[in-house]
Amino acid sequence: MSLRLKKKILPSLLAAAVLFGGSGNVFAASSSKTASFETWLEKYGAWDILEQNYSQTGDTPELILKRAETAFNLGRYSACLETLQSTPAFADKTQEITRLWLGGKCQRALGDPIKGVIWFSQAARLMDQDIMSTKFKEDSYLKSIWFDVWRSLYWGYRATPESALESRKMLLEQAFSQAEKVWPTTYFIINSKSKLESLNGTTESLPSVSNSTAVADSDRVLIAQSLAAASIGEWSKSNTALDGISNSTVQTFWKSVNQHLESGKAPETVSIFNEENLIRPASFIKAGVLEPAIISPTLWQLGAPTSPAWNVFRKKLMEMDPQEALETIDRETGSLLLSSDLVNALQNYRLAFAFLTGDMELAENVLKRLDKETLPMSLRIASGIAFKLPLSKVLSSADYGKNEHLFIISGLSEAAGIEYFSDINAPFWKTISSKNINKIINTNPLDRLLVFADLSKQADQKQSTQIARRCAFLFPKSKLGAESFIYLADQAAQKRDFNLSAYYLKRVDQDKFGPELRLKWLSAAVAYDLATGKDDKAMNAYNEILQSGGTLPAEKELKLALMIQQKGDLKKAQAILERIWSGRDQLENDELRAEVLFWIAESEHAIGKKEEALKHYLELAWEFPEQNIWAVTAMYRASMIYEHKGQFETAKRFLKTVIKRADRKAQKEAAQARLDAIDTKLAKVGAGKEVSFPF
Repeated sequence: MSLRLKKKILPSLLAAAVLFGGSGNVFAASSSKTASFETWLEKYGAWDILEQNYSQTGDTPELILKRAETAFNLGRYSACLETLQSTPAFADKTQEITRLWLGGKCQRALGDPIKGVIWFSQAARLMDQDIMSTKFKEDSYLKSIWFDVWRSLYWGYRATPESALESRKMLLEQAFSQAEKVWPTTYFIINSKSKLESLNGTTESLPSVSNSTAVADSDRVLIAQSLAAASIGEWSKSNTALDGISNSTVQTFWKSVNQHLESGKAPETVSIFNEENLIRPASFIKAGVLEPAIISPTLWQLGAPTSPAWNVFRKKLMEMDPQEALETIDRETGSLLLSSDLVNALQNYRLAFAFLTGDMELAENVLKRLDKETLPMSLRIASGIAFKLPLSKVLSSADYGKNEHLFIISGLSEAAGIEYFSDINAPFWKTISSKNINKIINTNPLDRLLVFADLSKQADQKQSTQIARRCAFLFPKSKLGAESFIYLADQAAQKRDFNLSAYYLKRVDQDKFGPELRLKWLSAAVAYDLATGKDDKAMNAYNEILQSGGTLPAEKELKLALMIQQKGDLKKAQAILERIWSGRDQLENDELRAEVLFWIAESEHAIGKKEEALKHYLELAWEFPEQNIWAVTAMYRASMIYEHKGQFETAKRFLKTVIKRADRKAQKEAAQARLDAIDTKLAKVGAGKEVSFPF
């Protein structure tokens, strides 16, 4: 090493030694560590490195929990849950509480609040009262989640297989008892306790005839006939059967059910029920109760055997009157040449045609010889309504464990005046005025259709994240649920939680509820695509919105314009900005108006339209002086244009205002620098002297 180089390096090393502690180890100041590397990483949220460290360690309870917590903090919820589920319960109570509570958080994060509450409940079983209350109240959403999950578990109790009834009952009792200790005075707890106690009796749900005068016995026969016709796909005959129903509103309801099932689209008859204050019929249509039967037509209609000859034979049957069809079926059933599939199909068709003859005694006798497991839901509901069967005789084994099947069966039975859950549901045809609705909902907190009406009302008045989450969880297949998912996706994108936004968007069938909802979905998708850098998808969605005659909210449209501006397509960006500005009277506030006008001017400036830009900068500074950041920046931009035009005094006046009003030091300094540069320029050219005329 040369002497010259040594001389350069030596002072630097000496300076470093002085700076970091003088003689000895220059890093001595950092040698004493009070925390482990893992604790230090945790402090800074370096979860990815923590995960690597913990993956190489042993399997003590402490390390298992650390691994699981680290995976959770990285958003790897499935990995976290796998870690927690793959280990047996910890002997230490505190560690086991931590394991179970973290498992509940994972389930919630994965979109399964029911399993989440089950894990939380198991954790709470090990907690002291004070600790449980504190833990439950840490999350402001947990109370509504707990109650809604309990509702869902309770609704499903009557459709729970016999082998699982006792465990479901124990879970309901445990979760309710915990909620009662934490939130004892809520209307849900007060008015649901008696419903829980009723589970100690028989598990069989026996029918009772509604005391409503809306549906008579003769009407129930017609409804059963209509359901039988629907079971063989004869929608016209199904509607004709309903023509004889004595109450026109009841008739409209059942025809709406047919229309919904046949077309897959919600009928526009809900207003009739609303006008008559029939909350539950309106909610049944709007809540998407029939969705499973629409998605899977075989749930509602009799299946077709694989025999090639069947379709020809069926066509002939459909052309016969019901009595002739029955006689034909009886003749064919006696043939030894038919397969068992064809014989079973004929027997099931025999029940449908027996209903269509209006001979209920014959229909009941035919039903006794059939295997209900082979019957579609429509014929089982028809039988339950006509013969007032216990619920267990209406349910098939395929219905157990499926709440959504129970909702169809019980709801349509109630619409025909046959009640299975009169202990928890208000009468189906009961009129409920707007004055009394809150009282009735509060006293019937387990009535699913009233819960839907209540949430719909709240969402209409003022949507919020909490209301939307409840709507999406309890009624995901309804239009209300779809709108709630879209709202939540939009909110998540605004908070830059893009995974959550994508989760919500994927759960919406945007084509199901008409063009208006699709436009809302596209609007939320634009926000998500813009935020995640999917510019082309955002632009495609935006174009589709415009072609459909819709518009984006101004804030989203502005973001889109700025994205296009950044990509260099200034003319397209300018067109969007001017489109927003054309509706400036509808913009939310002056801050947004000022921002839009600023970017219009910026775009014009970039294109080279300096005069147009100057005009808009000045309009902004004059019209929105209180929007300081935009007004001050506009004046600075205007000063640059005036300086370029040689109008130095005007430029200086704007710069002096910028210096006076700017909130940021950097902006003041930039304006002062420009002002100084103009003064220097003017001094050199002799500014301020009298003008010399040539003649």
